Amino acid sequence: MNTDTNTIVSRHTTSKGVVVWSRCACGRLQMALIPYGTDGKELAAGGHDIQCSHRGR
Repeated sequence: MNTDTNTIVSRHTTSKGVVVWSRCACGRLQMALIPYGTDGKELAAGGHDIQCSHRGR
């Protein structure tokens, strides 16, 4: 998750890790689960529209 172009709107802990909701400058929401420990893999949903100028940053 690139916080240079995203504004964090919510962050909370769960039994599996930290869930972060952020909003891109283009207005799209993105959710990321950052798991506890080093063996987990980050999970993300949402993100940039294909026409977003911040896509791929």
